[in-house]
Amino acid sequence: MSEQKQHVDIKRKLTLRQTLIDKAGSLPGAAYIPFIREGDIAAALYREKRIYGADIKPAMVKKAKARLPDANIIKADCDQYPFPKGTATFTLADFDSYSYPYQSFRSFFEGAKIGSQCILIFTDGQRQAIIRTGHYTTPGGEKKHLKTKTEKREVYNFYFNKTILPWFKEYIKPWHIVYITKYLRGPNLMYWGAVISKTNGKHPGRHAKDTGNIRPYKFDDIKKDKYIAHLAEGHRRGYAATMVGISRQTICDHIKADKEFRRRVSEAESDANDKVVNALFEAATSGNTTAIQVWLYNKDPKNWSDKRNIQLSGPDGGPITVQVDGRAKLLEAVRKYRERQGEAKEKG
Repeated sequence: MSEQKQHVDIKRKLTLRQTLIDKAGSLPGAAYIPFIREGDIAAALYREKRIYGADIKPAMVKKAKARLPDANIIKADCDQYPFPKGTATFTLADFDSYSYPYQSFRSFFEGAKIGSQCILIFTDGQRQAIIRTGHYTTPGGEKKHLKTKTEKREVYNFYFNKTILPWFKEYIKPWHIVYITKYLRGPNLMYWGAVISKTNGKHPGRHAKDTGNIRPYKFDDIKKDKYIAHLAEGHRRGYAATMVGISRQTICDHIKADKEFRRRVSEAESDANDKVVNALFEAATSGNTTAIQVWLYNKDPKNWSDKRNIQLSGPDGGPITVQVDGRAKLLEAVRKYRERQGEAKEKG
């Protein structure tokens, strides 16, 4: 993947990171940025921190240094933490890798000095490998091979909730998650991040005056926006919930409790239906015979009903009354037959 493509959808990348920064509050300490490339994300969000960065490509290091002259940026293999343990106390680490961020993260978590609160951010492209080939690497570094379609779909659909999250919770102990969020770019590339803490949820940031804790919002505004976007694209509610890592029950609870969210769900589903209606209309007006029939049958059924349809009820939905005089019909048929026979003889 090229550097240019890596930063597609950068606005959403920045939004996710800014949300995590806002939730964590003002955390003193340094930022670690492996895979720094040109340093555009760091320049946009992390200038207030002392930045330690790395990239394997000398050209990227040069560009990042020009953009961030006060940062300590070196050429290094980003899968290995390249700085001494006592370099700084880190309260943010951004693993914006090409596909697999967890080796770099494990190396950092084991080799760096980390503050009592820390923001961790990941770019994960493993879902593509899971669904296409079945070969993927777990966040703990174990190589896996899924052989059947059923295995692939199971791991693919619940990758974050069943593969990433349980491992991450266990791995970061004695830190624990106090806030977490994610979104998908397309079906396969996942961006996610978490605020972790050693202080039982308490933190000294700007929100301390509220409750003294960071609440672990399970279905936050970012996830709600992503969920609504999936509905507007035509996905069913259950599948859209899976796409954002939320259970169907959580969706139902929010729809019942949140009038505004309920309205947005309804509008998104209407938008999806409108897209189909518009596409059908465009196909009809371009001369597609099948589309013309479907449009007219539904828009003006009195004048354009499908004559092949069989009515299975009588007036007002009641039973069909059938009256058949079999003897009279048989006599009439015999009479017409004899008339035709007599006309044939006369002509002969």
